[in-house]
Amino acid sequence: MNNLTLFLLGLVLINIPVCLSQNEDKQCFSQSLKPSYPCCEGNKIVFTDKDGDWGVEHNKWCGIGNGNDPSEELNESCFSVVLGYNCCEKCKVVLTDKDGKWGVEHNKWCGIKDSCTSDVEVEPVPNDPKEVEVKDPIQNDPKEVEVKDPVQNDPKEVEVKEPVQNDPNFDFAFLKIENNKKNMLYSPLSIEYALKMLQEGASNHTYAEINKVIGNTELSKYTNIDNILSLANGLFIRDIYYEYVITEYINTLKEKYDAEVIEDPFRSAQNANQWIEDKTLGIIKDILSDDAVSDPDIGMLIINALAIDMEWVIQFDDSKTSGQSFYKDDGEEMIATTLSLNEIKSNNIAYYINDDITVLTLDLKEYEGRQFEFMAIMPKENLSGYVENISKEQINQIDKELILSSTTQDGVNVKIPKFKFNYNLKLKEDLNELGIIDAFDKDKADFSKMVYLYKVDSNIYVGDALHKADIEFTEKGVKAAAVTIFSMFGFGGGFMMEKHPIDVIINKPFMFIIRDKNTKDIWFTGTVYEPNLWENDKEDYGKSFGGFGEFGGFDF
Repeated sequence: MNNLTLFLLGLVLINIPVCLSQNEDKQCFSQSLKPSYPCCEGNKIVFTDKDGDWGVEHNKWCGIGNGNDPSEELNESCFSVVLGYNCCEKCKVVLTDKDGKWGVEHNKWCGIKDSCTSDVEVEPVPNDPKEVEVKDPIQNDPKEVEVKDPVQNDPKEVEVKEPVQNDPNFDFAFLKIENNKKNMLYSPLSIEYALKMLQEGASNHTYAEINKVIGNTELSKYTNIDNILSLANGLFIRDIYYEYVITEYINTLKEKYDAEVIEDPFRSAQNANQWIEDKTLGIIKDILSDDAVSDPDIGMLIINALAIDMEWVIQFDDSKTSGQSFYKDDGEEMIATTLSLNEIKSNNIAYYINDDITVLTLDLKEYEGRQFEFMAIMPKENLSGYVENISKEQINQIDKELILSSTTQDGVNVKIPKFKFNYNLKLKEDLNELGIIDAFDKDKADFSKMVYLYKVDSNIYVGDALHKADIEFTEKGVKAAAVTIFSMFGFGGGFMMEKHPIDVIINKPFMFIIRDKNTKDIWFTGTVYEPNLWENDKEDYGKSFGGFGEFGGFDF
């Protein structure tokens, strides 16, 4: 082989890699990282870290070039680099796991350098750092930033949350759990709002348990009406712990729930109680004790408060209120303060009567486009058994069967007892029975989206859950209010033709619902086993007789 041939062969061999490389994928440092990232097609640098230069293409991070030479800082290396976490600048260890020793700097997890000594005190942190989202308010590592494609995201990188509806019978769940044949009242909507705010800070199994009960769909929003309707959400944070609460959680509550976020010294319950009183139109007062708030282990209060003070479209005449027979659950007769309407024909009063139940609905006035209604359901047999099997489906069926009194020939006679009472739900126990357990467990609770867990000495959990409701049903209308609190620990003259109006008489134990007439959101539900005693009320009406009134008692 002559020299010219050898020269030409050499040129071919030299250029083969160049030709082949043009057909191969581009090589860069980011491909060897864990997790790996693609190489940029171009060379526009938008960020530089210890690994090398980074760009963004197709709304995803990509690497540029071969990266930084690790040999330059051989003694400054650490195990966490291959896991996608920076090396710590200092040697303070807060957690040791199977991978190595971890610290926290600039609100981000980092690995302890190999050059650090091994006798540094280890401080316990409840979560594996790779599972905790630690956010840097100034600059996040690009590999920890979610870059969203407005058109299409990589399905492997996007968490898609399918809408999960709540249990359709959640509204009546507490009626069934605390079915003790006593006057009872609570607000499903208030409890649901408070649980939603709690859910926003929950992760993993804690989130899943709450999600199973209330789902992840959005709740109806209401605009407050002065002295008529109020719905408010609040987050009280002990002032010395404010920086422990994740900013994103605070912003979420503000944006999604219009929550008021209040820093409070928690020296007493005065501020929280005053807030609750204001938001419940003055109905619920002093629900929290000073001791319950001043406990140093309490760092936050998640609160929902709501109330209505609405008048009937057709009000009852005081002069017709009298003592009437009411038959208690055990059959005993009592004389109850009873409101009456006679021969009413109106689109605002409806009824349904069959062999099993008597149903009455009364409309409250419409305020700024919102109208509520009251529904009483009186079973012929015992109320306790009926409540045990009540469902949203049954209520929907009753809605279809209702008859407007305006469509009846002679109208309706209405009799219903007056009542006023309050009730404290055993919320913590009831939620446990519904399957929300981990949130109350000091060790298992996971509220890592609520609080920077590495900043506190112990895990965050719900130490107490309160729910109180109050109602007053009168000739004028209805006043009702409720509050839910989660305490976060770990910090008809003249000649008349004979008429036959239909009698709709509520004179035995009954359950009731107060709901938005359009959305059907149930603001309040409860049971009345023992209404007001006429003997106690009759002086308010200027009547000295007990009597049975104009129509007397009725037996069903």
